[in-house]
Amino acid sequence: MRFSIVIPTYQRREIVTRSVAALNRQSFRDFEVVVVDDGSSDGTAEALRGLELNFPLTVISRPNEGASVARNVGAAAAAGEYLVFLDDDMEADPAMLAEQDRSLREGADMVLGHLPLHPDSPDNLLSQGVGRWAEKRRVRLEGIAGELPITELNTGQMSISRANFERLGGFDASFTQEGLYGGEDLDFGYRVGRAGLRLVFNPAAITRQFYAVDPAHYTRRTGESGRAHRRLRSKHPELTQDLHAGLVYRTRRSRIFFGLLGRLPKSFSWPLRAFAAHRVRTGKLDFHTYRLFYGLQTMEFQRGFRQAHSTAAGGRVVVLGYHAIADLAGAGVLSEYGVPPKLFAAQLDALRSAGWSFIDLDRLRAGLRGESELPKRAILLTFDDGYENVLTEGVPLLTARGITAVVFALTDKIDGSNDWDPPGRHGPLPLLDEEGLRSLGEAGVSVQSHGASHRRLTELDSAEREAELRGSRERLGSIGLAAPVAFAYPYGVWSPEVAAAVKDAGYELAFTVNPGAAGRTENPYALPRVEVLAADGPRTVRIKARTANWPGWLRRRLLRLLGTRP
Repeated sequence: MRFSIVIPTYQRREIVTRSVAALNRQSFRDFEVVVVDDGSSDGTAEALRGLELNFPLTVISRPNEGASVARNVGAAAAAGEYLVFLDDDMEADPAMLAEQDRSLREGADMVLGHLPLHPDSPDNLLSQGVGRWAEKRRVRLEGIAGELPITELNTGQMSISRANFERLGGFDASFTQEGLYGGEDLDFGYRVGRAGLRLVFNPAAITRQFYAVDPAHYTRRTGESGRAHRRLRSKHPELTQDLHAGLVYRTRRSRIFFGLLGRLPKSFSWPLRAFAAHRVRTGKLDFHTYRLFYGLQTMEFQRGFRQAHSTAAGGRVVVLGYHAIADLAGAGVLSEYGVPPKLFAAQLDALRSAGWSFIDLDRLRAGLRGESELPKRAILLTFDDGYENVLTEGVPLLTARGITAVVFALTDKIDGSNDWDPPGRHGPLPLLDEEGLRSLGEAGVSVQSHGASHRRLTELDSAEREAELRGSRERLGSIGLAAPVAFAYPYGVWSPEVAAAVKDAGYELAFTVNPGAAGRTENPYALPRVEVLAADGPRTVRIKARTANWPGWLRRRLLRLLGTRP
């Protein structure tokens, strides 16, 4: 099959059935259609399955996760050599696919089409604005002689080969999750450009947009697009100069009035937003309605951008540092580092009941890079050294609760013991062998590096340090594990010189044992951790996590009163 047309939709039964039915008129016949119903409750899937069509139609119903996820799901289910992505309100001209095919055969890797306003669209301020935008876009793109800029990518109508789509990894789902709107097309376009693919505009490949968006919904969506725009700039800071600034105030009066109003709680602007939406909904086209409505759009865009910026800058993760999951009472220096399994389980349950969310290392990495928002009260669990009891005692407790973790392994000590510690009453503690480390990975626990031999890196010369850092990465890769991206300093000891060596060895971040919470403002090669000890009951662990970012003197005083150390 030559083409698979992928259409995501949500709560737009009449509009999407109209668009799908119009595809009966295509002159190019070698195609199928895949519609992904992204959690609609209005009977969309049933209405689509009841259409009489002269082409194959697949309807996929799934929980609502956003348009990017829906497009990726549709692409995975498609059978065509080329994917054509359409929005659900796009009614294709009979020659649309034939024109897409012509541009692809002429050497294009990706084709964008023309998106004029459908003449049957409701006549109001919004639809007229869409019509003007589409015509200006056509003139602008036809006037570009060389490569199209990535800022022109639009998912309303675009085609790309399945092979290239898969090679690029599809759409970044985080752009349209949790209510976000927009940004995923420009992110995808940036990756298209980096891959060296040729982007072409064909004005004869036409889909007419039946624009019937309620103005109140449009205003909410504008706020979400502000959040998405901030996310796009965070993910690709090198593009800040190329990306337009989004919606900005055009006059000093607007900047003062709407700017101040937008910094107040949304309830203050609700009457004005409702009034403006009513005027647009009833077809008012006067200048004052235009100024009011679009001033409010700028206000909501800027509000969303600020909220995303605040969240990205302020999101923090408490990283808990464990060692052994065992009762090591009386084991000398190790006694306080062994947390018995029952206590460990109680600590996990206490944290969850207090509202903490357990995240994985990838989520922390994305949050530190500004690629995704971190949940409130986020926790990452880590274990140093790679003790055998972490697998035998700890992992079953984690798996039963759906919690993942990170184990920092010592590669020269694989299948060995903690011979750097004086032997206690329990004798040397066994460390995991290669099979045990692979079992951790299979259980969803990320295996990262603690160095090779548990020596303080600040006491080594450059050659020894290199062997500890690069040798550890290579050894973990050689036993079938992913190359580590995170490092935990033995004994928590580090220096700026050591941190530079960790970065040069290919690690993205490194952890100390200094208390605090990891955030974007922290040095990624000196991230704090909160150590959990055998004396820490469930309540104490909650307090340690809650006070991780308190001033040191105050936190130390509180924890001493509780009978533990930071």
